[in-house]
Amino acid sequence: MAKVVNKNSRNYHASRSKAKLSKAAASQRNSRRIFFLAKRSILVVIVLAMLTVILMLLLMIFSNPERVVKNKINAIATDYYENYFYPQITENNPASLPEIMERYELSGFALVTLRQLLLYDNARNADSAKILSDYCNENATYIQIYPESPYSKADYHIDYHYSCAF
Repeated sequence: MAKVVNKNSRNYHASRSKAKLSKAAASQRNSRRIFFLAKRSILVVIVLAMLTVILMLLLMIFSNPERVVKNKINAIATDYYENYFYPQITENNPASLPEIMERYELSGFALVTLRQLLLYDNARNADSAKILSDYCNENATYIQIYPESPYSKADYHIDYHYSCAF
């Protein structure tokens, strides 16, 4: 007896199995997309966390009170000598400038306290007084300036003596 094959039945089963395969493939593609999205999200979170930690470390380093105070005192001392003290010496004694400076090359000029630095030239640096007085004793923190040959405006070095609580 010959077997009768229904062509419609074969097409139906073939299309059904194709549909099952395409559903499985689509499901697999969706799960891959979800996996890659999750993987990408995790990497973004890790990178953001690393950037946050690095940023916080940099902020802690650069906002360190000791560093801020020392930089401010250095800037004020440089301004004091170059724009206030040195011009006064050169205006009063332009001819004998090398003789005067040579006397102070080894011993340095008189000590200048932090209080004097904050008050010179009509309290020019009064805006820095708050932070500096919070950390340093204004009367015990001082600088001493030593002129160096050839005694120009930029030829000097400063010794800093801090009495600060950092």
